[in-house]
Amino acid sequence: MKASSFSLNRNYSGEWILSAKLAPASVQEAARLVDQKSTSSCTEWEVSIKEWRERRSRSANAYFHTLCNKLAAEMQTDTQWMKKEMVLRYGVASDAIIRLPKGVNEDLYYPYCKWIESDGETDTYVLYKQTHLLDSKEFSVLLNGVVDECKTVGIETLPPEELERLYAYADKAHGNSESR
Repeated sequence: MKASSFSLNRNYSGEWILSAKLAPASVQEAARLVDQKSTSSCTEWEVSIKEWRERRSRSANAYFHTLCNKLAAEMQTDTQWMKKEMVLRYGVASDAIIRLPKGVNEDLYYPYCKWIESDGETDTYVLYKQTHLLDSKEFSVLLNGVVDECKTVGIETLPPEELERLYAYADKAHGNSESR
């Protein structure tokens, strides 16, 4: 849900009440959640608040997959391998690493792992954000990298003005007025 402001007040019984100003598009989701919680037998809930991050558009996502498919075909490789390679080159590293016993396939644990070192018994990998977790700006960096890779091997891509329209559509759909 998207909220723009919060207030903390005390009611007449001395209980603390947290209120949030919801974006119009979030009201229906909030009502559904409140309804689900009211029918539950649980009486206490964990609540968290985090900074809002814009998501990318579905058309940008579809274009990313299309270009990865074309790139994989051009390079005669597996599409899943190509998507992973593009995420590791142009995606966003998370704040997490994993250590696995030497010889264990890291893909069994997480889809986007980049090897960084070995101590002889274990391999250490940095984890990259999965594509569905990238916001609009992060995804545009990923997509621009894939576009550049395609151009390098002669795959036709959208003209720059069409790419800008794709990004503008994503930003408008999410209410983001920030320019790239």
